[in-house]
Amino acid sequence: MIRPRIGITCDLNQREFPEEPKERDRHCLMDAYVLAVQKSGGLPLLLPSLENECSALAYLDGLDALVISGGGHDIDPEAFGEKRLLECGPPNRKRAEFELSICRGALSRDMPVLGICVGMQVLNVAAGGTLVQDNDAQLEKPLPHRPKNTKKATYTFHPVEVLSSNLEAIIGSGPHTVNSHHHQSVKDLGPGMRKAAQSPDGVIEAIECVSHRFVLGVQWHPESMAVYEYGDSLTSEHLFARLIDEARDYALDAGARRYELA
Repeated sequence: MIRPRIGITCDLNQREFPEEPKERDRHCLMDAYVLAVQKSGGLPLLLPSLENECSALAYLDGLDALVISGGGHDIDPEAFGEKRLLECGPPNRKRAEFELSICRGALSRDMPVLGICVGMQVLNVAAGGTLVQDNDAQLEKPLPHRPKNTKKATYTFHPVEVLSSNLEAIIGSGPHTVNSHHHQSVKDLGPGMRKAAQSPDGVIEAIECVSHRFVLGVQWHPESMAVYEYGDSLTSEHLFARLIDEARDYALDAGARRYELA
């Protein structure tokens, strides 16, 4: 059976060294992403951020699906035509520009895409949507979507309701308990996107593209749920299994196209 190649975008931060250059970029990724893809039958390939757009898009030639991972940064509001609020955190421009480019490239190829946490926000912005820059500042009575003390807990947990959608066909309507760590969320949906899940406070928890084979964003962290058995872990396993199935079909279709062109 084909082991489809799943590209996973890396986080990007800086580390200081005693010698020059003192500040150096470091690309890294939590192991849960790798393990979740492996467990479901895929071959994980880690994608560092590249500044050259043509080089970034060249990644897609060797992939069967794309996972846009979570991270501790905010997307610059300029990317969706808004002025920055004081509550908006610092951007990671190199990573964000890379992920927006590769996401748009994957969408243009109808490649399967899964956006996780800020990866869902990238997906919505790439499609032309906007974001809530800070839930507490802009929403009325939001749930705590991230822990107040990150030394004691990485996630908060809350229920989500899955609406009539492709996501519902994968994991059921719920309610499902999910893990959460974010202060931004989707505001205006990009063209072609629809809401697939929401939390009790109305925050959009999942989006999907109605015109593509499999394009899904979730605001929670299914990779940690699937690997470490948090919350409704079985639903996260189903989610990654579906991603791998879609990637396998994409690989077969791509192979047929290459054969026809030969």
